[in-house]
Amino acid sequence: MIENTQAINDVLQTALASRSVYGISYALIGPEQNELHYLGFQGRGNDAIPLAPDMLYDLASLTKIVGTTTRILQLIGANIIQLTDPAGKYVTGLRQPQLTIGQLLRHDSGLPADIPNALDLSAAGLIEKIKQAPLIAAPGTQTIYSDLGFIQLGWVIQHIDGDLAASLQDNVFAPLSMHDTGFNPTAAPHRFVLTRGGVLRGQVHDEKAAVLHGVSGHAGLFAPLTDLTHFVRMYLQAGRYQGQQILPPQAFDLLRQYAANGRTLGWQCWQPGGTRLWHTGFTGTSIALDLTARTGFVCLTNRVYPTRNNQSWLKWRRLAVGLFFNGLEKIN
Repeated sequence: MIENTQAINDVLQTALASRSVYGISYALIGPEQNELHYLGFQGRGNDAIPLAPDMLYDLASLTKIVGTTTRILQLIGANIIQLTDPAGKYVTGLRQPQLTIGQLLRHDSGLPADIPNALDLSAAGLIEKIKQAPLIAAPGTQTIYSDLGFIQLGWVIQHIDGDLAASLQDNVFAPLSMHDTGFNPTAAPHRFVLTRGGVLRGQVHDEKAAVLHGVSGHAGLFAPLTDLTHFVRMYLQAGRYQGQQILPPQAFDLLRQYAANGRTLGWQCWQPGGTRLWHTGFTGTSIALDLTARTGFVCLTNRVYPTRNNQSWLKWRRLAVGLFFNGLEKIN
């Protein structure tokens, strides 16, 4: 069982009371635990729609781990690709074709984090900017969290499987019974937890993903809380879900082997060792896993409503994740 469940709830209730966010959907998952909670509303005024289990969140950068990292680890386990393979083996036209799959996964490729003013570009123009991005550090020398690296990993998957969205659907979401997870989903408008300015429902918030027609290796996935509990349970069961081996056992050895400088393959490390993993998304989302204790914590919000300038949720998210892992964080 997860300790500090009441303290986690207290933190999240305090965040709601302070109007850091208007609603929170969260789950606490363990061998004998599957708590799902839906607190508050999508927003205010006409957007004061009570949260419900079938509502879809823009996962933002959780796309990197739920989709891209998972599929890359599957391909490595199947000996189709290697961590040492250069991305240029699969993606043409790269200014830095020598950057390896492992470097892109660990965010130590030296690529910059972002492309400014992406909304001013066409899809073709943005793709060219990403392919021609200069290095801002020597590969392997610095950890620089980079969307561009994961966009390139999405292109690697696309080269091998033919289509990124179809690949993730066939190899990750369908086997995990994540029936409502995907890019550019179609659903009744009220089911989408809205983001930017109360305008975006079911349209990706991330600018680069939007220019890339909603499908990218770094952002773009939508999912409900229930689907993400299936993803977490697979990780906590050593890659197995309902009798199927979704992730190869080798993947967990690699996560431990490559844990350094607060990161491992795709994931952040809460502590050294590669068994306490977490990741966040710009829209206010997060997933945390304790692979040793076999427990998980998913927390979803739309903190970018009504504006992306709302930063107050971030401290509460950090407190809640800290309580999940070790109970050392305290409510101020």
